[in-house]
Amino acid sequence: MKLNLDIAKHNLNLLQEVKKEYPILQDYEDGKVRKDTVNNVGLDQFVTLIDCLSAFKNNGLSAIYDEPIKYKQIKLKFSELNRVERSRKIFQNKTQNQFNEIWNNYNLHKRYKNSRNDCYSPGLDVCEPMIFNYLVQNQIEVNSEYMFFYRNLWFEKLNKPKYYARELKMTQDFISSFLDYAKSANLDLRKCNVKSLTTELHHKLKEMTQIESGLQVRCISETHEFTVEKLYTVLDSRINYIGFLEIQLRNDEGHHRYVPYSNFEEVSRQRDDILSLLGI
Repeated sequence: MKLNLDIAKHNLNLLQEVKKEYPILQDYEDGKVRKDTVNNVGLDQFVTLIDCLSAFKNNGLSAIYDEPIKYKQIKLKFSELNRVERSRKIFQNKTQNQFNEIWNNYNLHKRYKNSRNDCYSPGLDVCEPMIFNYLVQNQIEVNSEYMFFYRNLWFEKLNKPKYYARELKMTQDFISSFLDYAKSANLDLRKCNVKSLTTELHHKLKEMTQIESGLQVRCISETHEFTVEKLYTVLDSRINYIGFLEIQLRNDEGHHRYVPYSNFEEVSRQRDDILSLLGI
């Protein structure tokens, strides 16, 4: 198979678009929020991509190279980043044809990727973005996509998230408001039991997010099996595995479905918001 950069370019462009809609990703990239804050909230693939690009940058590499890459450049970079002395010397002596052959010979490639071999070469993974672009530019046949460590960038086309942009923004605003209050009220959180504080907050917040059965909600965005602007009655609610509220409704076909609450709006809340805007 011959490689191309189509999926990588798509993923990189999509990442920039998604970061605007989900600012928490930009905050993570800038080091303002921790990784465990953005993990398991439906954005894991983009977190992985940000980590991938960060690793490239730290090693002086780019995901996409517009200028032609010469084999001499790869040898120099490989020598700089490869941690195993024996394999460094092996690759310093390889001709360009010998290097190219590695990517079309599964057994040969496996030999250098297997950490149990004395000629193991971690440089093949570390230098992968430069190598991948070199293979694309020179239309070199490779045996399989599984030869590459960063397959999520090169071969797995990402899709734009469908839900929770507003909810994640509200979550970050809530956290900021809480921290601002703690500072303005001169609360010394250092004297709190952090374990008790976080545990109790967790339980209280879950209680506050539950929705009583019988509540009327209106569909506010296109949702499979539901009609925009139509009213539905909440049958049950739950927090899903990534931490967002889902409500159980009877869909247009009469079947019970759990759907993201973010696609609906409480009717009474809409009325209160309108009255507030009117100053009533």
